[in-house]
Amino acid sequence: MRTTVAKSWSFKAHNEDTCGSRADGAWVIDGASALEPGPLLDGLPGPAWVSTLAGAYLSEVDWDGQALRDVLVDLIEHLIERGRRAGLVDAGTARSSGFPTAAISLVRQRGALLDVCLLGDAPVVLNSFATPAIPATTASTASSDVSDVSDGPGGQPTVLTDPQYDDVERELLGRVRASLDRGDDPATAYGRLHETLLDHRRRRNTDAGSWILGDVPAAASHARCLSVPLTGDAEVLLCSDGFGRLVEPFGLVDGYGTLLAAVRDGAAGELVERLRAAEAADPDRVHHPRFGASDDASVVHAILDPILDPGAADGSRSRSRRL
Repeated sequence: MRTTVAKSWSFKAHNEDTCGSRADGAWVIDGASALEPGPLLDGLPGPAWVSTLAGAYLSEVDWDGQALRDVLVDLIEHLIERGRRAGLVDAGTARSSGFPTAAISLVRQRGALLDVCLLGDAPVVLNSFATPAIPATTASTASSDVSDVSDGPGGQPTVLTDPQYDDVERELLGRVRASLDRGDDPATAYGRLHETLLDHRRRRNTDAGSWILGDVPAAASHARCLSVPLTGDAEVLLCSDGFGRLVEPFGLVDGYGTLLAAVRDGAAGELVERLRAAEAADPDRVHHPRFGASDDASVVHAILDPILDPGAADGSRSRSRRL
């Protein structure tokens, strides 16, 4: 696969996002911004620490012959070990609290298959893929939802998400919108949201909440993992929810299909400039409710290696050179 862009933009002293790629894969990792003060880990705030470590691991890990779900388990074990070395002595145990977490989206091309793994709210956009999808494992407790991996209506790209997080942000911000519409000041409306988010955060990686990349290996069994047969030319886009703000709430592009096309055409930097202007124009988050006034924004776009015979067991390529 050939990566055309893999970039992250941030106003923060330490970017909480990481994105990257290798010859056969790509990823976006979005560290969950701290809601309460926490210690520095190896000199970094927790969200930046976890995303940086995870990205470095994926750059170097030998994942041949491994399902992405198993790669995710190994990554979590690596984070636990590094966390203990950094002073989080209870990492990976029932006593652990406050371990940094992150959303992760990961793809890998294996010949005529694209493996996809999502855990958290970082979407993957697929274009020109065949159906049906093949569940990557039968052991997952997460939805594989194989029927929706075909092209979208009118041949539009398909957006893959982790169903745990579908509509959660929209519902929570809908409460903020209703509060503002009742005449509450932003501090009051967002104060209630903060308490709700704290409760959600405390229940993460338990049966009472949602699952996310952190120090609980069982979270990997809740990731959405699937393998998609490739046919003809294909491309993939991964982005953090901060980059996804271009679609919602700001509506600066008309859907993820338009977003993918713009990034493919080299407009990622221009899009982020427009996004930053929109965020700056609404600093109190009144016109466009959102979790933070500004967010790190990351995107990866890649052209996949072309396939000669999608049905071939070895995933034979259609020509000797890569696109």
